[in-house]
Amino acid sequence: MIMSIGQIPDRDYTFNFGTHSGIFHCDEVVGMAILEMAFMEDLLHVIRTRNPTILQTLDMVIDIGGGKFDHHMTGFDKCRATGEKYASAGLVWDKFAEAAILNVCYVDNIPTSRIILQIIKEQIDREIIIPVDLEDNGNDIGTHTFSFIPTYLPSYLDTKQDYDMAFSKAERITYDILKHIIKDKAVKLVTAKELQRKCSEVSNGILEISAQTVPWLEIITQYNQSNDFKIKFVIFPYPSGGWAAQCVPPSDEEKFKQLIPFPKEWAGGTEKTLPEISGITGATFCHNGLFFARANTKADIVEMCQFAIDNSGK
Repeated sequence: MIMSIGQIPDRDYTFNFGTHSGIFHCDEVVGMAILEMAFMEDLLHVIRTRNPTILQTLDMVIDIGGGKFDHHMTGFDKCRATGEKYASAGLVWDKFAEAAILNVCYVDNIPTSRIILQIIKEQIDREIIIPVDLEDNGNDIGTHTFSFIPTYLPSYLDTKQDYDMAFSKAERITYDILKHIIKDKAVKLVTAKELQRKCSEVSNGILEISAQTVPWLEIITQYNQSNDFKIKFVIFPYPSGGWAAQCVPPSDEEKFKQLIPFPKEWAGGTEKTLPEISGITGATFCHNGLFFARANTKADIVEMCQFAIDNSGK
C-alpha cells in the first residue's frame, strides 16, 4: 500500500518506488497503481523526482531513469505480438499483472487458477492498458478508461501547484477502478463455469442462483445461443425476503427484452391484487415491464415462472 509521496527516499518503508516529478500522465499513474496492487501487503513510499542520483537508489523506477520500465530511451521498440508499442503502464502490467490479479482475488476470496490469471491479464491489457500505452506514445485514440487522470493536474489558476498531492489523488482513484475491474472479471470467469454446469442440469427452463448479484446475464444468454434447450427464468432469494424471478433476454444486446415475459395481466400486481389475478397464493409483485416478479416462497416463484412458460405458446 502506498503510504506517502515525496521527493526523497524514506527507508522506514518496505520499498521506495520512483517516477518523474511535475506533470503526470496516464501511463505512470496506471503503472504505479499496478505496482501498489502487486505489492499490496507492503508499505510503499513513492518518490517523484528527476534527480538521476536519487532515482538510482530506489527499489523500482517507472517512466524515467532508463530502466526496464522506461520507454523513453533511444532505440526503445518493444511491442506486443499484436504490434502495439509498450509504454510504462504496459511494461509494468506485463511484469506484475498476475501478482496484482492474485492479490485482488485473495483479498475478496475469489478462487482462481493459472488459466483465469492469464485470461484476465490478456483481457485487461487489450481493453484498458493498450489504449493508455498508445496514447502516451502519441496516438490519437479518443477517450479510454483512465482519460480522467489529467483532470487531476493542478489548474494554472491554483495558487498552490501541488503535483504530488494531485498525483496521489489520481493514483488512488485509478487503483480503485482497476481493482474493481479485476474483481468483476474474476467473478464472472469463476461464475461462468459453475452456471454452465447448472444450466446443463436444468429440465424446466428455470435456473436457481444464490443471489440477485450473481453476474448471470451474459453467461446465460451465451449458453442459450449455443443450446437448443433455453433457460427462460432465473430465480433467487430476494434480499428483503421471499424469492424473486427475472426473465432471461434473447441476448446480451437485447437485455430489455424477454424470451418469455410474465403474463400481461400481472403487470403492476401487488400482494393485495396479484394472488387473485394469477391464481398463485404466494405471488406478491410483478413489474409493469413483465420482466421481474416476487413471491413469498421458492415454490411460489417457481409456480409463477412455470405458469408463464406453460401459457406463452412457445
